[in-house]
Amino acid sequence: MPQLLSNASSTGSAAEWGGGLGVFAAAGTFSGATIKLQFLCPDGSTWADVGADTTLTVAGGGVFVLPPGRIRAAVSGGPPSGMYAQAEQAK
Repeated sequence: MPQLLSNASSTGSAAEWGGGLGVFAAAGTFSGATIKLQFLCPDGSTWADVGADTTLTVAGGGVFVLPPGRIRAAVSGGPPSGMYAQAEQAK
């Protein structure tokens, strides 16, 4: 299970995603911030939003399907604090 944010206030580092169905979850003090699950596009430099289900403005989660690759939790707006986010393989 990739831990994407841990007590963070800004965009986290990229993590490897093994591919398939997953659940993205985030919590913390949003203070007007948005957290989006993003994936790295085939060009190796462009990050794209996964979709509306994994774009959060309050604590919660969403389901997604992605092929193997790199993912991250992108934070914008705010000022957020104590943000936690993870992606977990659905079973």
